Amino acid sequence: MPSGYYSASPLPSTEELAEFYSSVYYQESVPSTYQSSYPEDELEQKRLRVNLLLHAIAEQGGNNGRFLEVGCGEGFLLDAASKSGYDIQGIDFSIHGVQQFHPNVTNKVITGDALELLDKFIDQGKGVDVCVLQNVLEHVIDPVGLLTRIKALLNKSSVVAISVPNDYSRLQDKVMELGLSKDEYWFSPPQHLHYFNVDSVQKFVTSMGFKMVDAFGDFPIELFLFHEGSNYALDRSKGSGAHRARITLDLLLAERGMAPYHKFWMARLLFEFLP
Repeated sequence: MPSGYYSASPLPSTEELAEFYSSVYYQESVPSTYQSSYPEDELEQKRLRVNLLLHAIAEQGGNNGRFLEVGCGEGFLLDAASKSGYDIQGIDFSIHGVQQFHPNVTNKVITGDALELLDKFIDQGKGVDVCVLQNVLEHVIDPVGLLTRIKALLNKSSVVAISVPNDYSRLQDKVMELGLSKDEYWFSPPQHLHYFNVDSVQKFVTSMGFKMVDAFGDFPIELFLFHEGSNYALDRSKGSGAHRARITLDLLLAERGMAPYHKFWMARLLFEFLP
């Protein structure tokens, strides 16, 4: 458990992980991760969340310049950042997700091993003003190596945005204590190799020399586990209903505008810091 986060053991090789993402992850629609299509309200929610991220980045002064997304997935953030005027660049193991949903930005995406690509950027002297790792740290073999390379690309005013699932959290501990799930289903290698929560991710990024200036959460779908009528861990058929409810409620919360929506999720995360 380096720097407070949990890791799967043994870890896959670089070649095994590359094969998984290039041949399986998007193409076979890994359960609970990516799909070949989404209903319109879910697309709206995905756009809402990336626009929230861009809003939070702009709040810290990162509102122009070179924008790098490591692990750009389906391209929702790259597309929104491009429309906001950033000079975008994305890297990922696979181009499949971007081709499926945002083919307009495929020419801005380079595929391959993230560490090797970042090393090339460093050698070429390519700096970045904004760097985003959206649900990436849990997927890579070497989080320390990744953030070390990211630091080498930054200037004094650069903004880095990192998001991770809140795993092995107080909420999940209570789920297991009350028998609301038969297993720790959030443990899911090779998709997730490392497991962070609010406390451990803060300790980790601070240990790497970053200063945490903002933190906010999203809708904690595991709240549905605390009611027998919506517990999708004990009855997987209820998962779709819980997911649809989360989307509806999230879109509702955003109706008053991006600034209050941001503040709401900042306040939600305060719960995790309580003793």
